Amino acid sequence: MCKRFAAVQAALEAETAPVKPEPQFPIAIANEFTAQVLKPYRENATYLRSAEITAANEKSATAGTDQKLIVGKGRFSIPESCYIDDTGHFNAVEFNICYNQLAYVLFAGSIDKGIMHKVRAVDGAAIPTMAEFKHHQLPAMMIVALESRYYKPLNSKDFTAELSINKISAVGNAWFFFTTITFSDSEGIKAKGSVTLAFSPSYNPGTVH
Repeated sequence: MCKRFAAVQAALEAETAPVKPEPQFPIAIANEFTAQVLKPYRENATYLRSAEITAANEKSATAGTDQKLIVGKGRFSIPESCYIDDTGHFNAVEFNICYNQLAYVLFAGSIDKGIMHKVRAVDGAAIPTMAEFKHHQLPAMMIVALESRYYKPLNSKDFTAELSINKISAVGNAWFFFTTITFSDSEGIKAKGSVTLAFSPSYNPGTVH
C-alpha cells in the first residue's frame, strides 16, 4: 500500500511540477556575453556588434525540407581592416574572421540558453558546459573545410550574417558541425559559403608535429 501511495504521489507531483517555458525566438544575446566570448580578439579585429538566436529545431533537416537545427544572426561593422589597407571589398580573410566570431557566440549562446541540449542531434557526445566551452574555445574549435563565394561588393561598414547549423555528427570525442552562412547588406546577399566546423576538447596542439 505504501509503495502504491508513493507511486501515485510521485505521479501527481510530476503533473503539477512547473513546466519550463519554450524559448521565444529571436533570443537576443547580451552584449556583455558576446564581449566575454570574443575576449581573445584584439579590439580592432572584433567586427561582431550584436547577435541573436533566431530559430532552433530538435530534429535535423530531412530530404526536401529547409529545416535547420540552429540559426543565428549577427550584425557586423568593419571600420577598417585589422591587417591590411582598405581593399574596397569584403575578402576571404574578413569572411573567415566574421564567421568565427558569429560561430563562437552562437555556440556559446546556444549552450548558455539550453538550446544545444534540446537539439539532441548528437548521440554519445556530452554537451559541454559554459566553463568547458570557454576552456576549450580556442584550441578545440577549428574549421576543417570552407567554401566561400562573393557576388557583389559588400558594405563593410554595416552588414549582417545568418549562420545555420544544418547537421551535427560525432566521431569519438569530437563534434562536427555542418554549417552555411550568408552575408548581406541593405541591398541583399553579397557573399555566402559552407563551413564544416569541428569541436574536439581532447585535441592538444602541443602533441601535433
